[in-house]
Amino acid sequence: MTYRTLCLLTLTAAISACSTKPTGPITPPPTSASAISKWETSGRVGIRTKEDAISGNFNWQQDPATFALNIVGPFGQGAIKLSKNMEGIVTLAYDDVIRVGSDPAILLQQELGWEFPVKQVTYWMRGLPAPTSTARITNDPQTGLVNQLEQDGWLITYSNFTDVDGLLLPQKMQVSNPPYKVNLIINQWTIQ
Repeated sequence: MTYRTLCLLTLTAAISACSTKPTGPITPPPTSASAISKWETSGRVGIRTKEDAISGNFNWQQDPATFALNIVGPFGQGAIKLSKNMEGIVTLAYDDVIRVGSDPAILLQQELGWEFPVKQVTYWMRGLPAPTSTARITNDPQTGLVNQLEQDGWLITYSNFTDVDGLLLPQKMQVSNPPYKVNLIINQWTIQ
């Protein structure tokens, strides 16, 4: 074996050793819906208000300190972006308008006329009551899963769940407080 061949084999072995699995810590999947610290969902949304009815696609990324909710109407029309950064600043962008504040529900009400309790929905999306107030929960007698949750004047109805990394999470739900109604069909969940 020549010196050049030996060097080539050593280099190949060194490169393949560097391309093995990462040795850093691996975060185990959450064991309950309340243990989910970060999540992302996407799917279809239908929103009904006093004067309007909107449908489209949504993508929602949530972690303990920040979130980003994007709603895009049919054919990419009517995009609405609602987000909160690490400093707690909430930004609402729609049409050519950008507004900032500290409470996402207040921004939606002031700018779009929508009643939508964003902070509570971050829990309701996972089939949980928000910890800020009392809630009445009705479970399905056959599955034991929540099928209705009433909290802060809102009725949340769950009609389908999906298995996500061993957890059953909502796939189809309605959040209503007449005349406001939001229907969500979640096509994809990513959880940590």
